Amino acid sequence: MLLSLLYMSAADEPFDQERLDALLEHARSRNAASGLSGLLVYKDGRFMQLLEGPEDAVLETYQRIIDDPRHTDVGLLVEERIHTPRFGEWTMAFDRDAETPLPDGFDPFLADGDRSADASKARALLRWFRNHPMAAPDAALGKHRR
Repeated sequence: MLLSLLYMSAADEPFDQERLDALLEHARSRNAASGLSGLLVYKDGRFMQLLEGPEDAVLETYQRIIDDPRHTDVGLLVEERIHTPRFGEWTMAFDRDAETPLPDGFDPFLADGDRSADASKARALLRWFRNHPMAAPDAALGKHRR
């Protein structure tokens, strides 16, 4: 049995395309070495990541993220046991300049949407993050609260 975690966080400062490309390359190699797969989505200063794999590796990676000063407001949204990975390899989605070639591991999730039939809580939250204004970095400032 595998562990799947989904969290959301805010970047301490905005990531530009070069920094996102470097993060993608680094995380793909590190997560592959740990037997992890998943999806990291970055939009407007916010991250949402689904990590899945062996429990020890997932928890160790999540703790490293919590301790990483580049992340603030880290919040666990979903923790569940799964039998098979929902993301076969580790990928990342973020807004890109249309003229720039796509790096290995880039996922068109933000631009193309999600055609998966997976109805899990984690997948539903990823879809929400793609479109909802509460995913914006200033959402917690009261703009969308009652």
